[in-house]
Amino acid sequence: MSSESRPSAWVSLRIHWAHARGYQRLAYLVGAVLILTGLVHAAIWAVVGGPASGALSWRKPATFGISFGLTTATLGWVASYLPVRRGLGWALAGLLGASTAYEVAWVSLQHARGVPSHFNDATTLDESLFIVGAVAVAAAILVILATTVAAFTRTTAPVPMAWAIRSGLVALLGAQAVGVWMLMHGLALLDADANPATQSMSTYGAAGAMKFAHFVPMHAIQALAVIAGLLSLSGLTQRRQLHLVALAVAGYAGLFGVTLLRTGTGQPPFDPLSASTAGYLVAAGLLAAPAIAAVAGIYRRVVASRRET
Repeated sequence: MSSESRPSAWVSLRIHWAHARGYQRLAYLVGAVLILTGLVHAAIWAVVGGPASGALSWRKPATFGISFGLTTATLGWVASYLPVRRGLGWALAGLLGASTAYEVAWVSLQHARGVPSHFNDATTLDESLFIVGAVAVAAAILVILATTVAAFTRTTAPVPMAWAIRSGLVALLGAQAVGVWMLMHGLALLDADANPATQSMSTYGAAGAMKFAHFVPMHAIQALAVIAGLLSLSGLTQRRQLHLVALAVAGYAGLFGVTLLRTGTGQPPFDPLSASTAGYLVAAGLLAAPAIAAVAGIYRRVVASRRET
């Protein structure tokens, strides 16, 4: 298909929406509301200012809204390639939407009240909200796990995109594993009488940033899917696309590995003088190379199409 006959991004989105199943639309709508919630908090933060760290930072409701919104919408999109029964699709989408919406609403509510959300047992209400939050995360993990199993056994996506989705879902499960690690670590600190209002509950050892180790794999699926999508437009053979997706997966795995290593040894995420910086650079290069190849392929196709006309 030439660049002139290919539909615009807006038209493509309208076509996708028209063909989306009802439960996918639910995931998209919930995701959009959560992202908007995060952006509103980010805008307020930009106006009023404040620190980027701490239990009462504006960063927390902003990043929770955007991150959970992206995850919800992405899982709805993944369902496009899965032959899911209507009833099961509605059940999973409803469970996911309720879980992620609760997480963002809870964090936003506690921030508005001026109290920490996580590990807060100061009152019966605070403790109850935290417990329900943990249950909500567990429910979301079940949905992610079910989606991952389906992606490995029943996906209808082209092979390069299929492996991007599978790898991204595995990374998303890895992010949940880090989240469980953070939960256990925080509860241990709470048992030692730590105060979540004044003490970081997600710092491991001297300076290990557990939140960063959670964030990196959380959004691998978006990065890998974008790369696979760009490669599908590049004119490269599917075999070549698959090799480049595998390269991107290796790069992202490297980023997660270095991040996890630094966190587990109590080191901050970045240190220019550390040997792990070389690991970051190699992993970033592996991740960037397929993206560059995809953009170059698309550019060549556009130039060739213009010459033909």
